[in-house]
Amino acid sequence: MKDASLRWLLDEKNPCVRRQALVDLLQRPQNDQEVLATVRKIPSYTPVRNIMGSRTRSGIWPPKETCYTPKWTSAVWPLILLGELGAPPNAAIKSETERFLDLHQLNNGAFTCPTDLEVKQWEARHRGKKGRRWEEPCLTGNMIRTLIVFGYGDDERVRKAIDWMPEAQLDDGGWNCDYPEKRVKHSSFMSTVEPLWAYSEIPRRKWTRKMKQSIDRGADFLLMHHVYKSDNHQWRETYPFFTQLHFPMYYFYDILHALRVLTKLGYADDERIQSAVQLLLSKRRPDGRWNLEGDWFREGDYFHPTGKGRKAPVEIEEIGKPSKWITLTAFEC
Repeated sequence: MKDASLRWLLDEKNPCVRRQALVDLLQRPQNDQEVLATVRKIPSYTPVRNIMGSRTRSGIWPPKETCYTPKWTSAVWPLILLGELGAPPNAAIKSETERFLDLHQLNNGAFTCPTDLEVKQWEARHRGKKGRRWEEPCLTGNMIRTLIVFGYGDDERVRKAIDWMPEAQLDDGGWNCDYPEKRVKHSSFMSTVEPLWAYSEIPRRKWTRKMKQSIDRGADFLLMHHVYKSDNHQWRETYPFFTQLHFPMYYFYDILHALRVLTKLGYADDERIQSAVQLLLSKRRPDGRWNLEGDWFREGDYFHPTGKGRKAPVEIEEIGKPSKWITLTAFEC
């Protein structure tokens, strides 16, 4: 790592990146005085302040009856982003995480998108038809990870969600959010990386044998595809946007997101990761930094092309310009 790049990441103007660089790159402990001083500055950092300021007077990210829709402004999305920014949990964040757990957790531990109220509203519009709620691996993995960074790692509701994840894996080792609603034979990159991201946030000393088996199976699904290639298309890239570098991630997928998760889980030396690593290195600028290449909300994607031209609810960085978040994550890999 070049000293100039590290100094850039440690700039005090961005306490979110600075905190993570201190901990992950310089190996400072969480109780280090410099780390603690940086964390205290995060709530006043403009993007964090804007996210918190988008709540209603009653203290919620609307609407009241759900935390999932509309994307990307209802409670799930700012909570995920705040977790990735490293915002310290406060009473307002805790209140919204509790509302999420109350509205979106199923009896088996998994998290679901539709709430009971939304199902009843659907049934009222479709008389005679029975609505239902279903498990979402993407949402479950994303929110387990978010809840853990907010201090819920030992909460029995979160442990129950963690215990559910192995039960939803397909025969190929990954997850697919279309299952069991649809008959699917193949897992999804996007649905697989989020449960693995959740596992990566759990200290290894707390991994059970069942969790380790689940991690190995999920990681092997990504690795057998060399992180971004499709076995259905002669090992070519599945979708071009998987090779672009994005922040924030929300529930999507790209090579950098997969690399950071696999690295944190202990698979950095697997030879099947090398083509993705070389692709990432090829994107490095002469000054040692990486650009932000995409933003899911502003740019849209293969699945949601209408995103083009939209303004992000909270703009973190400028597309096409050097990105502290992308550079930090690349160094973590």
